[in-house]
Amino acid sequence: MFPASSSFLLSYALICISEDCDWRFKASSINKSELFKVREFNDNHTCPLKDKVYEQRQASSSLISGIIRTKLTNHKRKYTPRDIIDDVKSDLGVDVSYMLAWRAKEKAMNFLRGEPADSYKKLPGYLYTMDKTYPGSHIRMEKSSKNEFMYVYISLYAFIRGFDHCRPIIVVDGSHLKSYYTGTFVSASTLDGPGHILPLAYGVIDSENDAAWTWFFEQFKIAYGVRENMCIVSDRNESIIKSVSRVYPDLPHCACIWHLWNNVYKKFKKSHAKLSEIYFSMAKAYTQTEFDSLMEKVEKVDIRVKEYLELAGYEKWARLYAPVNRGWTMTSNIAESINAALVSARELPIYDFLEEVRKMFGRWNCSNRKEATQTYKTLGKKYQEMLELNETMCTRMTVS
Repeated sequence: MFPASSSFLLSYALICISEDCDWRFKASSINKSELFKVREFNDNHTCPLKDKVYEQRQASSSLISGIIRTKLTNHKRKYTPRDIIDDVKSDLGVDVSYMLAWRAKEKAMNFLRGEPADSYKKLPGYLYTMDKTYPGSHIRMEKSSKNEFMYVYISLYAFIRGFDHCRPIIVVDGSHLKSYYTGTFVSASTLDGPGHILPLAYGVIDSENDAAWTWFFEQFKIAYGVRENMCIVSDRNESIIKSVSRVYPDLPHCACIWHLWNNVYKKFKKSHAKLSEIYFSMAKAYTQTEFDSLMEKVEKVDIRVKEYLELAGYEKWARLYAPVNRGWTMTSNIAESINAALVSARELPIYDFLEEVRKMFGRWNCSNRKEATQTYKTLGKKYQEMLELNETMCTRMTVS
């Protein structure tokens, strides 16, 4: 950056790389000792190369990764390469490229969490420890013929016991992982008595294909068996539909009314605004008269929508035609809620991700248990408040 104009045993001088600049630094020995004293220092750059001089300062990805590690310890914090660029500029006064910032983040993440491949090596020991810690659980891992990871399935004992006290309506869904080796997080859940989400099973598969979903449902069947009036609710994923029919040939498989409506919207966009309210009212209708009346409105707006809904099968989406009592579980929202709660954790390596899922479900169960111990009425808090609100509203009604 600054060339030495002279360098001797007893004196040292620096000048700017620009000959026309007044910047200079001079120092000399004190009484011929090893101690030097600054004799002259002009910190004022007068050259046109000033900006270029500062732009040439560089920082390596290793240096930056060491600086930003503390900001990456919490996986829920969103810290992007663009944020790194801004922080390095603010703290060090150095401009770095997006790629350099990205490499620095990767190095920092690997330092904190280890190499992504090493995470898979921890799984056998982790699952063994879980099986010993939660006796009565159903925990399985599947490997390929090459001894490569394929799937993992976890149903903890608390989930299995809790399901005995819930309506057997099971919601399943999957969401993509964003770690180095990707994969798909899959879960099955239901609503407990007070209306809270009760996880039933979770795991990781390679992708949402027929073989993976079939293996997941086979493990679920081993853990939970088949109950009377049992039903599975999901989106219209073809692999889920095929797998349910294979593993549970006699079990009703209902559609999430929200995902079905999205399909209607994509196919018949012009009719979307007029039919949205009608469709959801029809899906939740309790009487034949109400259902038929709403279907007539659909037919008047766009007969193609009526034909599409008929082809999908009324028993798949309409409460009136459902072969089992679905209650309020008309969508896969509870599974979507789990996915949303794990959106940042899905970037973690598989070992850290599974541990984050376990801890999250543990917090949920502890919170629900605490609420239950403080409930002294027949209904849970959520439904008790709804009942009291309806009772209040009823007192204001008039009869004509």
